[in-house]
Amino acid sequence: MKKMNNKKNNRPAEIIACLVRASKVLLISHVAPDGDTLGSALGLAAALRQRGVEVRLACADPVPAELRFLPGSEGFAARGRSDEDLIVVLDTGDLKRIGSLYSPESFAAVPVINIDHHVTNVFFGDLNWVEPRAATAELVLDLLLEWGIPLDKEIATPLLTGIITDTRGFRTSSTTAESLRAAITLMEAGASLAEISEAVFNRRSLATLRLWGMALAQAQFAEGVLWVEISREMLAQVDDPMASRGLANFLSTFAQARVAAVFRELDGVVEISLRSAPGVDVSEVALRFGGGGHPQAAGCTVEGELARVRSQVLEALFEVVRTAEEERG
Repeated sequence: MKKMNNKKNNRPAEIIACLVRASKVLLISHVAPDGDTLGSALGLAAALRQRGVEVRLACADPVPAELRFLPGSEGFAARGRSDEDLIVVLDTGDLKRIGSLYSPESFAAVPVINIDHHVTNVFFGDLNWVEPRAATAELVLDLLLEWGIPLDKEIATPLLTGIITDTRGFRTSSTTAESLRAAITLMEAGASLAEISEAVFNRRSLATLRLWGMALAQAQFAEGVLWVEISREMLAQVDDPMASRGLANFLSTFAQARVAAVFRELDGVVEISLRSAPGVDVSEVALRFGGGGHPQAAGCTVEGELARVRSQVLEALFEVVRTAEEERG
């Protein structure tokens, strides 16, 4: 396939035309994968395989325990492109978010499709479909419906998982009537809302409980911002690098907090997860520190020691909260 280099927002029909020409496709999900990036990839993979396309799934990090119920999730591996003639990156604002899977040579060799719903997306693909929906899975569903691919349970289950997880069970401000219509379509195709919700929201590991307990015991609150820190020592005690998943969402339920933040210390860098109340845009803070996301849910990874990074990011968050309060009057 010929390299296209179209740096613009493309129509679904253009994405479909590119997919039709592919015989081998690599689908890539972002690091620290969530239900939307994995569900979007798995739903698209099942649809492509219906058409006889050879598909490989890639993610630099392992699939979290609560998402391993998804059919085909065992197919994800930390692999780059081999002989695929097309790369599709899903639910990813920039190429840093795919971690070690990015290779300039591989990405220059074949067309790259970027399908995403983050407002901070940098349009890194040769074909880009970026639209601020509740979940990237909504975009994949629209793509398949326009393509005329029949939906079944194997396609519908991961796509509904993407919508449910990114809307936190249809509770975020990004949830729209379109999101609910998409969910109905996927349920009618065989996906179980109850089974997905049980798997992703009602199952916590002992490692998760222990880590959250350590972090919450040291929670701090100032100027409308609630934050916790997870040190390397704390992570070592639970021996589960994914145990902090969901903590930022839990913190956001604190009534007095305008912003909730989790600082996770790794080797030489700090991963930061941000959540906010409507009217407070944390995506601009994430973008300032090299990350991205949505106004009410964003994140970034910053090089440096935990104390310094925390101080810098908190000051930016305090500023955003003050600005939001001034605008509210």
